[in-house]
Amino acid sequence: MELENEKNQIVKLKRKANLSRNAHFMLAKRFNIYNGFLNFSILVGSTIIAILTFANYDTFIPILKYLTEDLYKLFVGIFASSIFILTVADYFLKLGRSSSQHEHTGKQLTTFIRHADAIANLKRATEDDVTRLTMQYAMINEAAPSIPNKFFIKAKKDLHERIEISKILEKHPFTNVLLLKFSMTIKQTRNIEMNESKKKEDVDEK
Repeated sequence: MELENEKNQIVKLKRKANLSRNAHFMLAKRFNIYNGFLNFSILVGSTIIAILTFANYDTFIPILKYLTEDLYKLFVGIFASSIFILTVADYFLKLGRSSSQHEHTGKQLTTFIRHADAIANLKRATEDDVTRLTMQYAMINEAAPSIPNKFFIKAKKDLHERIEISKILEKHPFTNVLLLKFSMTIKQTRNIEMNESKKKEDVDEK
């Protein structure tokens, strides 16, 4: 009985770690995309500014008939200011650093889950094993960057969705995943509506 209880505690820790890992990797990917887009915009924008700075306004008159020198200088000034603002934003937001921190935490949690798996598969997991795993998980979380609630909820949804789809694909490997997601969403929505309707009827009867 004690062995079952300890293994259940390890399973709970693994579930929590799996959820946190999913959220951290999701944030790392999101920040990495933002960082890449920002850096690309700054690089391309800076190149365009360099070209426009050394070009004369009359070069673009065949394309823009009503272009004047003052209008050209105003446009270059506004565009240069926009690139400068993006550069400052990149410095203060530190998206690349945030992405690395979340990715590092995700990798730590992956190692933790593998370690927990190895202990759970032992013939006899002790209370000390559970205590060590709990402390290890707590230490990882203390050093980890925070996860916004909306990302945590999204990660939880994504994790459970992948688990359910994986179960179905084991039995029906050629199922279209997109159609499966759509049908599961419709089915679950109907079930929720039916349950809510039933609860309401039960309350009305009382």
